[in-house]
Amino acid sequence: MKIVNDASFQSDVIDASQRNPVVVCFAAEWSHPSQAAVASLEQMESSYAGRATFVTMDFDENQHTADRYGVSVMPGFVVFADCQPRDGWSGVYADTIREKLDQVIPRSSNTPSDAGDRPQRR
Repeated sequence: MKIVNDASFQSDVIDASQRNPVVVCFAAEWSHPSQAAVASLEQMESSYAGRATFVTMDFDENQHTADRYGVSVMPGFVVFADCQPRDGWSGVYADTIREKLDQVIPRSSNTPSDAGDRPQRR
C-alpha cells in the first residue's frame, strides 16, 4: 500500500480519484488499532484491484490533511471519488471497513460476497 503525505496528497489522492476511488487510511506506527486497520486493508486490497486505490498517511506527520478532512481518531478513513471526499469513518473492524467500501466502490461479479474471508467483529 502506498504511503502518501501532505505534499503528495493532491496528485496521489485527489487527482487519482478521477480514475478510481482512493481509500485513505490515517494511521500511526505507535497505534496498535491503526496497524490492525492497515493490515486489514492490505488483505482486502486485491478484492478491489482495478476498482480502487488504497493509501496510508501518517496521522502525526500529516496533521494538516487529517484536520482538513475531519479525521481526529485513528485509524481514520476517507474515501475520495471524482476529486471529492465521499465517506469517512473511524474504527478497525474489517467487516465495517468492507461495508463502508462497498457503499462507495461497487463489487465485481467475481468477488466473494460471503463473510468467510474476513475476520469477524469480537
